[in-house]
This record gives sequence, structure tokens and C-alpha cells, in this order.
Amino acid sequence: MMKRIAGLLALAVLAAGCHRAEALRHYGTGYLALEAGKVQEALKEFEAAVQFDDTLAVAHANIGDIYRQQGELEKAIRPYQAAVAARPYEFIYHYRLGRVFQALDRDKEAAGTYERAIDLNPDYVPARVNLGVVYFRLGDLDKAQSNCERATELEPSHAFAWSNLGAVYDAQGDSYRAIAAYVKSIALDAKQGPVHMNLGTAYLRQGRLDKALEEFKLAVAADPDSPIIRKRLAFVLSKQKRYGAAIEQLQVVLEKFPDDWECRNSLAAIYMIFYLRHPEQNRLREQALEEWHQSLQTNPEQPSVKEQVARWSKPGAAEAPAIDPPVPPPEPAGKP
Repeated sequence: MMKRIAGLLALAVLAAGCHRAEALRHYGTGYLALEAGKVQEALKEFEAAVQFDDTLAVAHANIGDIYRQQGELEKAIRPYQAAVAARPYEFIYHYRLGRVFQALDRDKEAAGTYERAIDLNPDYVPARVNLGVVYFRLGDLDKAQSNCERATELEPSHAFAWSNLGAVYDAQGDSYRAIAAYVKSIALDAKQGPVHMNLGTAYLRQGRLDKALEEFKLAVAADPDSPIIRKRLAFVLSKQKRYGAAIEQLQVVLEKFPDDWECRNSLAAIYMIFYLRHPEQNRLREQALEEWHQSLQTNPEQPSVKEQVARWSKPGAAEAPAIDPPVPPPEPAGKP
């Protein structure tokens, strides 16, 4: 009886060894296919590998990587979770799972997963940077600040770490420290349109229009398709009474985003300023009304705009409407 049990155990060990060897063979074939750019072939091999050995964490992780890179984020979750289950003390698998949760805006899950990665490797800067972003989005600015500050201490040359720290300071109302952090980030990477925008907005809050204008121009150069940057630039130009230049920026936005109701409101307000200066030019009032009407078609829930339309549907004296668009909050620039 004992010999039979020993024989069965030996067979089980041998079978397990065979399964492991076969799993590694499929993994190796998949790795070579991936190196050759044959992604779907690699995916099939990795899936075959985990069929033979479900504890092969690296194969699970590669499956998750392929799904994530293909934009199939929901599909990436399970293989990453399997990698974490197989190798719970491997920080990089927790980090990769956190990136998927973050990209899916599942911020609480992302935070917990990144925290586990940092528990295992406290000095891993990408996890610190992304955890700062996640806590920023969750509204926990203290934790966002501590992680961003730690990231800049660990890697002072990390541009995203500085820009995200600037966004945290900005959200806390500390524009001076925010500006200093944004400036450091831009010194490391000058082609960051969103960071130039955040810096310009911080200058704008301080009333430093020339500095704000300079940053918004740089932001537009780095990211010419961003409507919010062009609207910021138009706002500063309007504050400087350079209305023609402001109109040009707003029209660029409307060419690509005709439903941008904030942009139409700003354009209408400028037309009304011109009309109040030249009340004999009734076409300016009509242009403003047309912009407001189109704005309301996109966003009907605008009581102040409805009030302006009612006031100006017939010519008459009144104060010019405000052209101030809402100031956008700072945005962290780190990406999962």
C-alpha cells in the first residue's frame, strides 16, 4: 500500500513537472512572438501557458499587458489579479493592476493597489506619482501631497512628479508654491501643454496677466488642439482689451468644437462690448444674440444667458455682460 501511494505521489510530481515545463515552453514561444510584434500569437501562447500552470505569474502579467495596450482595460483586470495572487510579494504586478483601475477611474481600487505596491517597494517613483494623482482625484489632498513630495525627493528630475505636486499646491490655494513646482516641471520638460496652462492659470489668479499670457501661448504651441487652453488665452487677451485677438482664439475653438457653449458665451460677451461702444452697429447685438442662442441649444440650463437674451432682444442700454469663463481647476499631469 505504501509503495502504491509513493508511486502515485511520484507520478503527480512528474505530471506537475511536465505541466510546468510545458507552461514555460508556451511562455517562451509567446515571448519570442511578442518580440517579433506578433501580438495575437503571443497572447494565445501566454494563455496556453497559464492553462498548464496557473501559478505562472509572468504569463498572466503579459496577458494583462497585451489587453491594456490594446485598450481592453476590463479584460486586463483578471490576468493582473491572477499575477498578484500567484506572486503577492511582487510589487510590479500590484502597480500594473493599479494602472488599469486608474485608467478606468476606479480610483479607490487604484489607491489600495498602489498602496500595496508601495508597501512592497516604498521607493518606486511611478507608483508614488500615480498614487498622488489618484488621491488628488479622490479629494484627499494631504495624501496626494505626501506622495508627490516623496516622488520629487526620490527622483528630482521627474517632470510629472513636480507638475502633479504643483496641482496639489494649487488646489490647496497655495499659488506661490504651485508656481514654483510648475516652473521646475517645465524646466525638465518644456513641451507640457497642460502644465503651461496650469502655470498660466496660477499667474492669472495672482493678476499677473503678462506672465499668464506668456504661459498660455506656450501651452497653445505645445497643445494646439486643446479648447480649454485657447479659451484661457482668449480670456487673458480680453482682460487686456485685445478683443480682436481673443475672438480669433475663440473662433479656432468653435471650428473644431461647435457645441462649446462656454466659448460661445465668451464670444457673445465680446460682441456686446463692441455694441455698447458702437450702439449704431446693430449687427453686433444680433451676433451676440445668435451666439447665446446657439449656446442655449447645447446647454439650456443657463439662467444668466437666458436673462441676457431677454434683455438684449430689443436694443436698449444695459451693462455689458461678463466675459469671464469659469477658471478651470488645476489638473494633475501624470498619466497611468
